[in-house]
Parts: sequence; structure tokens; C-alpha cells
Amino acid sequence: MSSSTLLEARELKKYFPIQEGAFLRKKAGWVKAVDGVSFSIRRGETVGLVGESGCGKTTTGRMLLRIIEPTAGSIIYHDSSGPVDIAELDRKELWNLRRRMQMIFQDPYSSLNPRMTVQEIVQEPLYCYGIGTVAERKERAMEILKVVGLDPKFMSRYPHAFSGGQRQRIGIARALILNPEIIIADEPVSALDVSIQAQVLNLLQDLQAQFNLTFLFISHDLSVVEHLCDRTLVMYLGRIVEMADTEELFDNPLHPYVETLLSAVPRPEPGFRFDEQILEGEAEGYQGESKGCTFAPRCRYAKAICHEEVPELREMASNGSSHAVRCHLAESLELKGVGSAICRDAAG
Repeated sequence: MSSSTLLEARELKKYFPIQEGAFLRKKAGWVKAVDGVSFSIRRGETVGLVGESGCGKTTTGRMLLRIIEPTAGSIIYHDSSGPVDIAELDRKELWNLRRRMQMIFQDPYSSLNPRMTVQEIVQEPLYCYGIGTVAERKERAMEILKVVGLDPKFMSRYPHAFSGGQRQRIGIARALILNPEIIIADEPVSALDVSIQAQVLNLLQDLQAQFNLTFLFISHDLSVVEHLCDRTLVMYLGRIVEMADTEELFDNPLHPYVETLLSAVPRPEPGFRFDEQILEGEAEGYQGESKGCTFAPRCRYAKAICHEEVPELREMASNGSSHAVRCHLAESLELKGVGSAICRDAAG
């Protein structure tokens, strides 16, 4: 696996206006969906982006492709000719770059056009970029459908004739047909049955090895992230609160929110049950200027400084690997990971 950086997000922000009034639509404030997110993705690795619903992870993934325009920040793509800021590209330049960056959407039912056949859906990117003749596009579509485990003889059918897992394979084929370098996978298995999830996850791993792909894998399922991802980023209310190698993060969390998430990860260990932590209260809104740590109102370890000062995302020395956390108390806390005494004998 190459250690060179392929994609970077630098202080990425997305604010949505809050408007009041039925007619004048006066701007009353902002929803800070993503608020200063920075991270990098190396070539050939799978980076997991996790957090509860509404934390801003899908918005972050869509901003990387400029499906959603960022409010501020930079998105640096490291091309062979040098770094390119995606946020600054004009329409034509962005169009050319998007051939190398594709997306797998969460819902396989709504992401496929019901009026197009599978052949038309899969080969549409080739048509849009003017690649190949009609016969060559069909041949390429048949080839990529075989790669994702679908029989090309059914390519004249419409999406409604396929199961959820088959539809997601069609979406994966569409993303692969242009030979991209990086794929943003937005919860690609969350809408599928558990048995089908495993098949799709194994397929993604096989495709990564076969095509030397790089993945940003967005999910709220930590069990899936543990299985698939090399590094993991955890978001809470629009900010990254912790990021580290996946094994390191699961064994040695440094942020209380991550400890809480890990306490809910099921483990296949008969006779043991989890000392699950339940968060009190509700996540506060995104409006206005933040005072203190956004997680402080729900944190059982919070002290006065947590409510007064906004913590910075900072590097921590941890078992010789990179580990960053946004917490004032990280040095003093002894948090439990999945490998520690987070479980106890149910009989006891």
C-alpha cells in the first residue's frame, strides 16, 4: 500500500442558512453541518468516516466531489502533475477531474433511474464522457457487470427486477466503469440485509485489490468499519473528534464520545455482555458560535474548561502511531476500548 497522499480536506466547512418568514425568507442564522474538517486519504487505503446520524459525514463526502459546494476550505487532489484544489476548479476542469472520483450512494433503490435499463445505467458515464463506440460501451458494461458478480444477460432489465443487493452491485459497476482512483462510498450497505452486507463488503475489498482503489467509507456501523477500514475518523456535530488507525482507535480510544460508541459494538463472545454507556440529553444544535466542547453537555467526564474553551484537534503519542483527538482531558482519562474490560461476565 502506497503512503502517498491522494486527497486532502483542509478546514472544510458547510453552513446552510436558516430562513424565517413565509414570504421575505429573512436569514436568521446558520446550520453548521460541517465546521472545519481536515484530514487526508493515502493512495490504496480505506478510510472510515463514522458518527451518528446528522453529524455531517455525508455532507463531507459530497463536498469532496463538489456535489455540494463548500462554504469554505480547500479540497486538494494530488494529481501526477501536482496538487489541485477541487474547490477552485471551474466547471470544465471539475468535469475532467471527476472521471477519477466516483461515488456509491446509500440507497440502491433511489440512486438508479427506474426508466433506464441496467445497460444504460452502467454505461451512462462512458456516454457522458464520449468514450468508445456503442458496441465498445456495451462490451465494457458487460465486462464490469461480470466483475461485480452480475450476469450480463440480464442487462436489458430495469432496476425494479433486481433485489437490493443486486441494485447496489449495479451502482458499484457504474462507479467503476471509468476506472476511478478514489470512490466515496456513502453507507453502501446500510440499506441491505445483514447477509447481503457481508457479500458487498467482501466485493469492495476484492475490487480494491484488483483495481488499486482508494475508498472513503462513510458509515455509522462501527462493526463494518472495524472489518474494512485502515484508518477511522469519528465526527460529532460537524467536527472530527478523533482519528487514528482503526485497530488503535478501537483498542485505545482517547475521546469520551468514541468510548461511548465502542461500548455499543456487539462482540461475538458467549457469556459476556456489554457495560454499555447511555448518553444523556440530546445533541445541541449547530447554530451560532460554539462555546466550549460540543460534546461537553453529554460528557460524563466534562469539567469547567470543557464548557468554556473549544478544544483543538491535536496529535497524541499513542503506541507509535498517529492518533489525533479533540479533547481537553485526553491525557488524564483512561477510556475503555473493545479489547479492554468493557465487557463482563453476564453470570456475574
